Amino acid sequence: MIKELVKEFEKRNPDIKVKVEGNSNADRIYKNDAAAGIPPDVVYLMPDAMPGLIDNDVLEPLDSYIERDKIDLSIYYKQVVDNLRYPNDTGKLYAFPIHFSTDALFYNEEIFDEAGIPYPDETWDWNKYREIAGKLTSPRDKNGHRKYFGCLQVETQLLLAGSDAPIFDRNTNRFIVNNTTAVEIMRWNSEINGTAGPDISERADSDDMTLFSNKRLAMFIGRTWQLPEIDRRVLGKFRWNVTHVPKGSVKRFTMLGVGGNAISHMSKNKEAAWRFAKFYSSKDGLPFISKGRKNCVPAIKELANSPDCFLSPPPENVKVFIDAVEYAGVVVPIANWSLEVSSNVWLPYQNSMKSQLDGWTPEMCMKMLEEDSNAIIAKRELIDSRKKANAEEAAEKAQTGASTGFIFTGLIMLMAVVFIGIACLCRKDKRKWEGFAFISPWIIGFCLFTLGPIFASLYLSFCEYDIFSAPRWIGFENFQTLSQDRLYLISLKNTIYFTILVVPLSIIFSLALAVLINTKLPGAYTFRAIFYLPALTSGVAIALLWRWIFNPKLGLLNTILNAIGLQGCGWLTDPNWAMEAIVIMSVWGGLGGMMLIFLAGLQGIPSHLYEAADIDGATPWQKFWHVTRPMLSPTIFFNLIMSIISSFQVFATVFVMTSVNGIDREPGGPASSTLVYVLYLYQTGFKNLYMGEACAMAWILFLIILALTGVNAWFSKHWVHYDQS
Repeated sequence: MIKELVKEFEKRNPDIKVKVEGNSNADRIYKNDAAAGIPPDVVYLMPDAMPGLIDNDVLEPLDSYIERDKIDLSIYYKQVVDNLRYPNDTGKLYAFPIHFSTDALFYNEEIFDEAGIPYPDETWDWNKYREIAGKLTSPRDKNGHRKYFGCLQVETQLLLAGSDAPIFDRNTNRFIVNNTTAVEIMRWNSEINGTAGPDISERADSDDMTLFSNKRLAMFIGRTWQLPEIDRRVLGKFRWNVTHVPKGSVKRFTMLGVGGNAISHMSKNKEAAWRFAKFYSSKDGLPFISKGRKNCVPAIKELANSPDCFLSPPPENVKVFIDAVEYAGVVVPIANWSLEVSSNVWLPYQNSMKSQLDGWTPEMCMKMLEEDSNAIIAKRELIDSRKKANAEEAAEKAQTGASTGFIFTGLIMLMAVVFIGIACLCRKDKRKWEGFAFISPWIIGFCLFTLGPIFASLYLSFCEYDIFSAPRWIGFENFQTLSQDRLYLISLKNTIYFTILVVPLSIIFSLALAVLINTKLPGAYTFRAIFYLPALTSGVAIALLWRWIFNPKLGLLNTILNAIGLQGCGWLTDPNWAMEAIVIMSVWGGLGGMMLIFLAGLQGIPSHLYEAADIDGATPWQKFWHVTRPMLSPTIFFNLIMSIISSFQVFATVFVMTSVNGIDREPGGPASSTLVYVLYLYQTGFKNLYMGEACAMAWILFLIILALTGVNAWFSKHWVHYDQS
């Protein structure tokens, strides 16, 4: 669709050539490109991604272009246009509207007919929704399975807004969700799990569209963009339709999602970019991306109500999504803290309630939501105030130059120290100059691209830095902030727990396999290759395989446990077992490499030591404890150190196994139970752009690993024995 639009644009504008780059993480990549000074001329953005870019002067206001070209914005839905302004409703327009999405109640007509219950309509309220969902939920069979689920939990903000519950005070710019109404709504919503809808284990790796299209879900609250995907999956298997979302105790409310094209303030082709954005959102351009897709409602009223662009079945009541714009809105104002609050606070804490985590109550959830959300806002306000204090262009340039000069000066001094050291080494032996001359390219590269970044990160750990503006020295504040960061402390605790389990288990099992394979039994070489195979396989592929194995309902592990009369658990969907599941997968995946190292150590033990033990009448266990263990202790020590280091740096396994699994949209779930140190470092630095804090986290991790290595090295004097022969 985009290619056809571009082709038509280039036909009408032969002096402009358009290069399209598609990416699901466009807003994050755009931030990095903008920080590097090479952003695309035009980028598709949603409102919550705009404030941080606007605050850093990355986006171009479009009001002057619209006024110059006399564009009539009245042909667009006003709510859509206002959502692309910053600040909302009253500020400048930073993106040209393309489309919008709203919420609706999707329902399976055949499940309602089978139960003899009338279809939902606009008279429903949320209590009616849960009551009917309970009636539509099938009882469990002898295996504990249900045929149908009535509904799913509802987005909490949707319920809060419909009840006019206090959520956010715009005067104080703070959340106020810790109140009786909000607590009761959270309790009401959490009670859907396991009664009117599936519990956490029944939703593993199954999102709302999967359950609905497989005819297992009677109804759910969905968005416009889900229409074409549900239509494709259902493929006429059953009749389905949509209606308005139920009313709250005060009003009907739906979340409004908006998207538009923005222009980079740093673009060298602003006029060409504006012409493309204008054509894209025009009556001539929008039909190219709207016809036949129906994944969002076109922002132009005429096109939205056109059967060619959106208003055509299925479903029969598709106009509900257009009508919903009249009562759609945003619950929390769009600001530069919105994304961080959503991903670091609201989603994980609500998932803690969904997961029915021990000790979590609606009161505790709302209290922590309010405290931690407001802490993030206060942190952003402090950063903004510092930026304003250094807003003068001359001061900014001077500081940028000073920071950059400091880093480059450090690099030059570092290289000077290295070359002075080389000169001292070669002072008495001139022939050494030849060797150092040959490896000088590597030495220079090592200083510039390894030692240089290491020392730069040390400097940045004491700075406030977001990649857009110059680093600002703030001393130990990053370290103080981390000490008060609830998620940081959770990630550190989870990583220590992971390491305590993985290190001994990996060493024990890999050593046991090495001893077995070293017995020269038939087929030993074959088994050695089989055990080593996971070490050669892609970590992502292994993680995806284990996601299936750990599926609570369809996975291999629970199937085997049930077959032998044992009750399986939720594994990756259960906060009490998720980390253990990661541990099992990590131990299995790391056995091969460690086993080969142990095997090499075993084969290096002189055979005459075992012969002497046999003569003395030693049992197999005595030979292992008094011969194998001491002689293998250097190898054990090496594997111990490497295992500790790799365990503290675990990232890819958790990222893949816990991303978008039907319960959590963010990796590290459920309920932050698998949020490990490096994963949180990644989110802090590359998602929230707290690069100073991320560097501080990296140095704390370095010191932890260094300390543990030093302690192990000191204790090794008492149990590691080196062959001095």
